[in-house]
Amino acid sequence: MPRNFVKITLLVLLFALSTAPQSAPSTRDIAGTWHGNWTSPEGFLYEAYMTLTVDGSNNVVGSIHWTLRKSPRPDLQAKIGVTGVEHVNGVFLPDAGVVRMEGTSLDDPNHILGMDKYRLIVSDDARVLGGITWDHGPWTGQFLLQRQ
Repeated sequence: MPRNFVKITLLVLLFALSTAPQSAPSTRDIAGTWHGNWTSPEGFLYEAYMTLTVDGSNNVVGSIHWTLRKSPRPDLQAKIGVTGVEHVNGVFLPDAGVVRMEGTSLDDPNHILGMDKYRLIVSDDARVLGGITWDHGPWTGQFLLQRQ
């Protein structure tokens, strides 16, 4: 199942990127609230609500409210449905439509999160944001969001 989800996620992202007019997104295109999922090949699934702000220098600041939805680890089964917050900052490269950011701190009393690094692409119509995450080294996490 995870391999099919990976293929579908990539196809959706490629479709979103290829169907809109080709123009560089602006800072207002990524600022706001996003909703989606993060997955890993190991079988983790987190639901995410992310809020981003962008300043005039294209610096990105935000927070991701994570909810653990699925885990392959037995010690986390009792924590399914639990939430935590990761605070992030980074930079938006509007000419490339790329957001590079990473976690800076956690509000995670239930210990369900780890800080990550993100390389995301915004679709030209600014409705889809997605890409890969560091996931503790192998860059195999997948993060796909839609504008709220």
